[in-house]
Amino acid sequence: MKKFLDRGRLTTATLILATFALPGCMVYQIDQSSLDRDVRAYQQPAPFQTESPILTPWLTPASDDLPTVEVVQSQTTQYNDMSGLNFVASILTLTLIPAVGSYDYTDTLTVAWEGETLANSSANYAVKEYMSLYFPTPMLFMGSLYDMGGLDLEDTQNTIGVIHARNIADAVARQQPLYDRVPQNDPEALANFVKSGSAPLFHPRATARIAALAPANNPMEYHQQYANLSGYINLLPLEWQAWLIGPDGLKGWQIKAALDNGEDESEMLRKVVSSYPEELAEWNRTARQTEARYREWFSHTNPALISNLLEAQSRQRAQWPYYANMTDEHHQILIESGVPDSIVVYMTNAERSSELVAAAKTGPLQDAQGRMLTEEQLLERLVRNDNNGRFMSPYTSDGVLAEWVNLANNANMGATAGSAVGAVAGAYAANKALDFVPFGLGGFVGGAVGAEVGKEVGRESAISASGGWEAIKSASDQSFDSLPNMARYLRQKYGTTANFTDAMRAATQIYPEFSSVLASTN
Repeated sequence: MKKFLDRGRLTTATLILATFALPGCMVYQIDQSSLDRDVRAYQQPAPFQTESPILTPWLTPASDDLPTVEVVQSQTTQYNDMSGLNFVASILTLTLIPAVGSYDYTDTLTVAWEGETLANSSANYAVKEYMSLYFPTPMLFMGSLYDMGGLDLEDTQNTIGVIHARNIADAVARQQPLYDRVPQNDPEALANFVKSGSAPLFHPRATARIAALAPANNPMEYHQQYANLSGYINLLPLEWQAWLIGPDGLKGWQIKAALDNGEDESEMLRKVVSSYPEELAEWNRTARQTEARYREWFSHTNPALISNLLEAQSRQRAQWPYYANMTDEHHQILIESGVPDSIVVYMTNAERSSELVAAAKTGPLQDAQGRMLTEEQLLERLVRNDNNGRFMSPYTSDGVLAEWVNLANNANMGATAGSAVGAVAGAYAANKALDFVPFGLGGFVGGAVGAEVGKEVGRESAISASGGWEAIKSASDQSFDSLPNMARYLRQKYGTTANFTDAMRAATQIYPEFSSVLASTN
C-alpha cells in the first residue's frame, strides 16, 4: 500500500487539515466504477511469440518459428485533490465529512520488436482517498485500509491483465486481413508491407517469412537486399549475420569485396576507424564517467550496483546501429573467411580513443611494414610540423611557449578603446576580461573573450597586441588543421605542464571558440 501513501508531496487538503493535530483515520478504496469488471479475453492465434504472463494464456503463436516480441507494462499516476465543495463541507463539519481525493492510474502494456512499438493497450482505474482528522468516519462507512490490500487489489490487477489481453487480441484480429492479402511467397511484396507501416503486429512474421524465402545456394545477394529491414539480420544464422552487420559501405561483405578488388588494407583500416560515430563516442564517454561515479560511491557498500550498471551499459552499447550486436563469434567468422584481423578488431561498438579516430581521418594507421602506429605516433599525426595549418600552436616543436603567447597574455585587452571587449569588461583589466574557470586537470573554460559579444573584435585586438598575424605565424613552427585536433594534441601532450594555462589563455584570445572545444575534448 506504500505506493498509495507515498506520493512525495502535500496536497492542499493535507496542508490545511494538518493544522488540527487530533487523531483520525485515512482509508483508501478502489473505485469499482472505473474498470469494466465484465471484460472477457479470448483465444487468438498470434503472429509472434511472447513470454508475457499477461498475453501467453490468450495469444497462441501461429507457428513455432515466429520471432519473440518484448512486452513491457508500465504505470502512471495523477493525484486529484478534493473539490471545493468537499473542502468546505469537511472544514465546516470538523472533518466529520471526510476529505476525498483520488489517484488516477493509467496502466499501459506495450508490445515492441527491435525497437519498434507494435501495439499499445491501456487501462484506467482510480483509488479514492478518504481522510478525517477527528472522526473515524472513513473507517466506519468506507471500509478499512487493509481490506483493499487483499482481494480487491488482486482482482483489479487481474482485470487489467484481461483488458490488455483482449485489446491486443482485438488488434491482431483487426490487422490479420491486411497481412493475409500479401502474397506469402513474394519477398518484395512482404518487404513493401513491412515498410508501409500497416498492421505492425505482423511485421515480425512478415520479416521472418522474407528470411525463410532465401535461396539455399549462395543467399548472400538475397540477404543484402533485405538487410536493412528492422530485425532481419537477427533472424539469420550467425554466418550470414557476420557479413551484414555494420554501416553501409563498411559491412563485412563490402570490406571483403573492396580488398579483393585491390583496395589497400591500410586504407580500409583507416576508413573503418575514422567512421566511428561521434554520438557513440560521446555515449561511451558518458558511460565511463557514470561508471567512475558508481565505483566511487558504491564500490564498498554495494558492488552489485556496479555490476548491474556495467551489464546494462554492455547491452545498450551492443545495440548502437554502428556495428549493432557484433560479437566475437561474428569476428571469428570474418577472420576465417579472409578479412584481416587488424580491421575486424575495430568492427565493434567498443570505445576507442579520440586520438585514434582523429589520426585515422588524417592518414594511414600503419607504418610501411604494416605495423599499427603507437599511441605517441598517432598523437603526433594530429599536428603539422609547419605553420601552414589554420590554427597556430602556442607551443613550438621543442616544447616551449611560442613568442606570441607572452605578448598575448601581457596585453591590456580590456582597455582597448572602442572595442567590444572594453564594453563587456568595463574598467576591469585584461586578466579579468580573459578570466577562466579551472576544470579537471590543467583545463579551463574561456571567459568574456570566448563569449559571442565582442568575440571577433577581441580576437583582432589580441592578434594586434601579439605583433600581428604574420608575427604569430612566423613565431610558430607547428599548426593544426582543426580545433579538435589542436585540443586533443595539446591537452594530451602538455596538459600537466606548469605553463599549460598560459598557453591555453593565449590560444583562446587568438581563437575564442577554442575554449568550448577544449572543454568538450577528452
